Amino acid sequence: MNIQEQSITFNKQQLILNNQRTIFWRDQNSLILSDLHLGKAAHFRKHGIAIPAEASTADLHRLAALIAHYRAAQVIVVGDLIHAGINQEVQALQQLRAAYPDLQIQLVKGNHDRQSAGLAEQFGIHCHDDLLEIEQICFEHQPRPSATSFRISGHLHPGISITIPPRRQLRLPCFWISEHQIILPAFSRFTGLDSRQMPREYRCYAVLEDSLLPINTR
Repeated sequence: MNIQEQSITFNKQQLILNNQRTIFWRDQNSLILSDLHLGKAAHFRKHGIAIPAEASTADLHRLAALIAHYRAAQVIVVGDLIHAGINQEVQALQQLRAAYPDLQIQLVKGNHDRQSAGLAEQFGIHCHDDLLEIEQICFEHQPRPSATSFRISGHLHPGISITIPPRRQLRLPCFWISEHQIILPAFSRFTGLDSRQMPREYRCYAVLEDSLLPINTR
């Protein structure tokens, strides 16, 4: 797996963004991500939409590779770990648990995480109803407009449209970063992108397969 990184400072903490749609917080030995939406493909198949199961398993394999790469002791999921119910694809979390039995998994519940009690029981996940705060950084699923405390969120699935020669439009997932807020790209590759105009207070790092590209949209 090709991992490209960009280090930033956020509330005096060094955070490492990467092109695999996560942040590694070295001082906390923690991998941070949002919007994994496990089980989404199975949920769609249940409703008659033909989606291959590999969509979810590929995301879990990528997550396992990132945990191994960073030797992370903790994973912080900023909402929407699962898409709907605990189906067969969600059960694949057991393999991750077996590979990393001592790994701490923190879940700040998102709007899709209605089965969080079941997750806690089956997979040893620590669930937080509203937010999790570590070293004066708050983790919550939905961003707060004009936040003055330091917050890391997901939910929006941020993306950006760029034009490449001759006249091709390319839509890419991205990180939105302001002085007080980071909005994570959706970890799952099986999600839509919200490429609406980015608020002026944010800067952007676009995610490509082999790089992480800072983009000045001002």
